[in-house]
Amino acid sequence: DLGYTIESNGSYTVTSADGLMNIAKLVNGGKTDINITLDTDIDLTGKNWTPIGTSFSNKYTGTFDGGGHTIKGLTVTTNDQFVGLFGSIGNAGTVKNVMMEGVQITKNHSSGFAGGVAGYSDGTIENCSVSGSVSGTVYVGGVVGAQWEGSITGCSSSATVKGMVHVGGVVGQTNGGATLTACYATGNVTLEIDPRKNIAGGSLVGFNGGNGVRACYATGNVTSTGSSTGNVHIGGFFGDNYTSVTACYWKNNHEQGIGYNKEGIAPEVTKVDGSVVTWQKAVDAMNTALQNAGSKWRYELNGALPTLRKQ
Repeated sequence: DLGYTIESNGSYTVTSADGLMNIAKLVNGGKTDINITLDTDIDLTGKNWTPIGTSFSNKYTGTFDGGGHTIKGLTVTTNDQFVGLFGSIGNAGTVKNVMMEGVQITKNHSSGFAGGVAGYSDGTIENCSVSGSVSGTVYVGGVVGAQWEGSITGCSSSATVKGMVHVGGVVGQTNGGATLTACYATGNVTLEIDPRKNIAGGSLVGFNGGNGVRACYATGNVTSTGSSTGNVHIGGFFGDNYTSVTACYWKNNHEQGIGYNKEGIAPEVTKVDGSVVTWQKAVDAMNTALQNAGSKWRYELNGALPTLRKQ
């Protein structure tokens, strides 16, 4: 029993933890474009996980649909460069509808990418959540280490995130054509500052250089230790910002939402103070921005913090 079945249309349905590990071997062995669906919750506790898609030359380019199922107990301690459920996702790749519970990711390589869902992505990531801890060096995020093209939509992270250079609650760095829409982070972010590099750390994104951020929020505290001879930019929402930002909010230990903002850009990043700006006002503004953009995602405020749903 390989733990998966092959459907008549050529897609793969995963039925066990061993099946997911065997699927990872198939992708990493060259079947990078296969479509994968989870048929059940997966428990990877005690398993020696190897990420799906191991490098820039071996990106996952199929569609992975978690079907709303949970993958728990993913644990990786490695010197490899691409770390997460997926190591590397290509432009044609999609990962959606999966909850990562209790991840424990530690990437010790001096460079590379670490994230709960993906270390690196050029593709589409939607409706994914992460809890646990993600630790790395350069590009470190609760959901994705670095998103350089494609999109991240409707995702959240409560994971604690720790890194040295570009570190964020959802994404360590966005760049190129990458967009970030309807995402939030509630986990704390810690920067153990590299003494020689330019540093960017934020509760949502460390370095935001992509193609726009819309209707996102962050509440995790951002702390740092050490110093650097380079530029050090730390904010309650972004470390560095170089792109348009619409209807975004934060509330944590920082009074300043953005550590460095490119001249000429006026981002809509607002602190929730509980009196003038409440979470209900934030929800209303974020939902208006999503509706204006034609997004089907909406926020609801049924507890202390907003949550997401798709219409």
